[in-house]
Amino acid sequence: MDIRYQRETSPDTSLACDPRWLLVQRIVASSGFVNSNRLSAFLLYVSKQSLNGKGDDLNERLIGEAVFERSPDYDPRDDNIVRSHASRLRTRLEEYFEREGATERLRVHIPRGSYVPVFEQSTLPLELTASETSLSGAEPSVQRGLRREEQLKPPVKLSRWGFVGLILLAGAIVATVAVGNLRISTHQTPTHKLWSQLFRKGQQTLIVPADSSLVIVRLLSGRQVPLSAYAGGQYKNDPDCIRPCDPGVIGTVKTLRYTSMSDLEFAVKITHLPEAIPDRTEIRYARDLELKDLKDSNLVLAGSQEADPWLAAINPQMNFVVHDDPDAGPLRVENKHPKPGEQSEYSYDAHDPQHHGLATIAFLPNLSGNGNLLVVQGFSLAGTQAAAEFATSGHDLDALLRAYGENSSPLPHFEILLSTLEINGMASRAVPLAWHTNP
Repeated sequence: MDIRYQRETSPDTSLACDPRWLLVQRIVASSGFVNSNRLSAFLLYVSKQSLNGKGDDLNERLIGEAVFERSPDYDPRDDNIVRSHASRLRTRLEEYFEREGATERLRVHIPRGSYVPVFEQSTLPLELTASETSLSGAEPSVQRGLRREEQLKPPVKLSRWGFVGLILLAGAIVATVAVGNLRISTHQTPTHKLWSQLFRKGQQTLIVPADSSLVIVRLLSGRQVPLSAYAGGQYKNDPDCIRPCDPGVIGTVKTLRYTSMSDLEFAVKITHLPEAIPDRTEIRYARDLELKDLKDSNLVLAGSQEADPWLAAINPQMNFVVHDDPDAGPLRVENKHPKPGEQSEYSYDAHDPQHHGLATIAFLPNLSGNGNLLVVQGFSLAGTQAAAEFATSGHDLDALLRAYGENSSPLPHFEILLSTLEINGMASRAVPLAWHTNP
């Protein structure tokens, strides 16, 4: 997606030499920002407005229009893209000043509850080393912050038995820590490994509920929205009906940001897992994803391709592929590499009187291989919910992947095909039909 507010190197002559604007330019050129056009555009826009004396005018709606191409009548209560990116921006700024910008004398941050950047001078701590003190003529033995009589106190002397006692105590502590670490490293459950690999320090984790509005669009127009149109936003302007339809109604539905309660419950549950890293976790609507997110982040996606076209970019990696477009053929799960005793296809019948359902769980590398993604999907909301419960319950996943929980090795990538019993929109406990691990 193109960002309306592009990066600028000199917005006007009054800021060209302003040290605050130069700081912002260094930040957006840093490794944490250079590949994130949205965060860079966000910081550049609010900084320029503030430095030009327009900080009081900054608000969520204005930023949404200028940076994220939202229409003037969009409702921030239904679309949290500005708030979510503001949270990410605050985190990235903190990381910049902890790493690449650690020696910056000028700092900038955006206080919570505001979009106006605050620029402040930073006083770096000056620590005297032994060499520095000798060069300055100060006594190396004189420690800053202590009275001289305290600095000159003789060290405490230990008796021989006291010294032996300290050695024994230190040894006991080391042994205890070693045993504790051994216990942790050799008894990690598969569930703990899964979520630890999806939540990693230094990398964003995106939780992506399905775009349920697309399901309504398909019902009205008779056609699914392809990824090529979805990623660029072109689908909003093209009803593309294969049956009689009302373009106005379809256009309205496409602007709505619907998702299911089961997807939201799944997302909230994930954020409360012990392995979750709050400052690195974000719930992102499928419509706001970019291809670079699938390359740079860890992701958890809920729903099938009908409600999340981004799965079209992931399907080539999958063994169990959900075919959920009724206009493209029978609803089914394709098994690309069936093992002995497995079928090459598993059919799904929405009108099955026995109410049998199918769902899948896929734990795969992200598109660049530098992170991981988890996809839970079914042919119905109930099926997706059953897959989500299987992935988060602990008991079911641990029982199936027990062989991978008795060591400290990472959990291998895997895929699971599940069978469910769906009645009145609710699914029974999912039962594995087949499962594969990837090398």
